Amino acid sequence: MALENFIVSPSRDGRKSLMEAMLEPTFYPRRPSSVSHRETHISDLFFAGDLVYKVKKNVRYSFVDYSNPARRLFFLQEELRLNRRLAPSVYLGILPISLDDYGWQLGSDAQITEYALVMRRLPERRMLDYLLDTEQATPAMMDEVAKTLAPFHAAAPNGRKVRVFGDPARIRAVWAENLADLDAFIGRTVDARTIAAIRAFGEDFLVRNLELMQRRCLGGYTREVHGDLHSEHICFAPEGIQIYDCVEFSRRFRCIDVASEVAFLSMDLQARGAHEHAQRFISRYVELTRDADLATLLPLYECYRALVRAKVYTLISPDRPESASRYFDQAYSYTFQPLKPFVVMIAGLTGSGKSTLARALGRRLGATVINSDVTRKRLAGASRNEQLKYGEGLYSPAMTARAYRKMTDQADNCLAAGGGVILDATFHRAAPRAPVFEVAERRGASVVLIDCHARDDLVRERLATRAAARNDPSDGNWQIYLKQKELLEPFPPTLARLPLDTEVPGAELVAKAEEFLRSALARPIKNTVYPIQAAAAQPLSESR
Repeated sequence: MALENFIVSPSRDGRKSLMEAMLEPTFYPRRPSSVSHRETHISDLFFAGDLVYKVKKNVRYSFVDYSNPARRLFFLQEELRLNRRLAPSVYLGILPISLDDYGWQLGSDAQITEYALVMRRLPERRMLDYLLDTEQATPAMMDEVAKTLAPFHAAAPNGRKVRVFGDPARIRAVWAENLADLDAFIGRTVDARTIAAIRAFGEDFLVRNLELMQRRCLGGYTREVHGDLHSEHICFAPEGIQIYDCVEFSRRFRCIDVASEVAFLSMDLQARGAHEHAQRFISRYVELTRDADLATLLPLYECYRALVRAKVYTLISPDRPESASRYFDQAYSYTFQPLKPFVVMIAGLTGSGKSTLARALGRRLGATVINSDVTRKRLAGASRNEQLKYGEGLYSPAMTARAYRKMTDQADNCLAAGGGVILDATFHRAAPRAPVFEVAERRGASVVLIDCHARDDLVRERLATRAAARNDPSDGNWQIYLKQKELLEPFPPTLARLPLDTEVPGAELVAKAEEFLRSALARPIKNTVYPIQAAAAQPLSESR
C-alpha cells in the first residue's frame, strides 16, 4: 500500500491548529518552560527547551515539492540521513504527529497527519553568523571549517549518478532556471539593469570556462556534498564544529562541483563584510585539497549563491527587502570580477558627495573602499567621529602625506591579491596622485577617476547638515571647501575620467558611475598611459 494512505494530510485550518498546538509547552514530552517559533519559506521550526522540532510546509516551488504528506515524510528521512554526515550529534530522529479526540499528539501513531524531525538545540552564541556579527570569529575558525570540509568532500560520493550533475549543460540549465525565477522580483527587490548585467556575466563566464568545467566533471570534482553551506548553518559547538541543514530536497542542488560549495560560504562571508575570513577559508581549503583551479570558478558560483540567498530572503521576508537587496548587490559585484585588479579614484572637494558614492560603489563592485578621513584619524588614534580643527596637527602637511602613503600601501595590498580598490579622497592636488599611478602600473591594474562636484549652495547646505549631525569622519567645512577650490589642480587629460554632478538622485549617480566603469575598466591595460608627473614632488599642504 502506498505510504500516503497511512497519512491524513491536515487541511489549511488543521495546519493552523497544529501550529498553534506546537506553540504550547504541553505538546512536548519534556514540558519546556516556553516555545518559540521560526519560519522559513519551506519549514516551521519550534524551539522547545533543549530540542528543536521541524515540520515541513505543504508547499511547491520550482526547486522543491513538499505538496503531499508522503513527500514530506520522505524528505524528513533524507534530512536525517544526510545531515548526520556533518552534524551527527544534532539529528536525533523523526516523530509522528496525530490528531485524535483529545487534540494533537506528538509521538502517537493513532491517526498520523504529519511528522516532525527532532534535533538537539545548538547554542546560538556559537553560530558562525552570530560570531561574525559580534566580531568574535577568528582565522582559526576559518581553518577549522576548511579542515572539516576538505576530508568530507574527498570522501563524498562521486559516482556516475553524481557526476551527471556536473555536466556544463546542466550547470547552465540551473543558472538559467535561477535567473528565470528572479524575473518576478524585478521592481521589488532588484532592478532590471542588475539582472541584465548578471545574466550577461554568467553567459560569458560559462562560455569562457566550458573546457575547465568539462575537465572537472570528468575529474571527479562533482560530489554529493552539503549544498547549503553558509554561516547560519555552521556552529562551533562544545563537542566540535557542527555543519547542519544541508539540502535534502534535491540531489541536483547537493551534487555539485566542490567549488560551488566553497563559493557559498565565501560569498556569505563577503556579504557580511568578513572579506579577510573569506580569503583565509579559501586559501586554507585550497592548501588542503590542492585544487588549483577552484579560484577560477569562484566568481560564477559566488554570484549564483548570492542570487539563491536573495531569492530566499524575498520569499520569506517580502515586506523587508533590505536583506534580499544586499544579496542582489553581492551577486552583482561578481560581474566586476573579470575587470579586476583596478583602482577607482573618487575625487571631489569636501561636501561634494564623493564618500556617499564611494560606499555605494564599494558594495556594488565588491571593492575595498579606503577613505582618507578615516585613514587619517586611525593613524592619529582619534575616533572616527571626533571633530578636529583643520590646519592643525592632524591636518599638517606631514600628516596629510602620511595618510596618503597609508592609503596607497593599503591599495597596493588589495591589488596584489587581485582585488579592486576605491580611493575616497579629495585628490585636489597633483602630488598624492602620482604614487597611486605608480602602484597601479606595477600591479597591472587599471586606474580611472570619478570627479564629483556640486553647486556651491548645495555643498554649503550639505556641510551645515553634516556639522550639525556630528556623525561623519570628515571635518570639512565651508572655509575648507573654498580653500580647496582655490588650490585645485587639473587632472591629467590621459586619465579616464567621469565628471559627475552629485545633485541627481543617488540611484541615478550609481548607475552613471557603473556604466562608465564597465567601459573604462574594460580597456586593455597596455593602452593605459599612467600620468606620473613631476608634480609628485610638490608639498601636500592643504590636501585632504
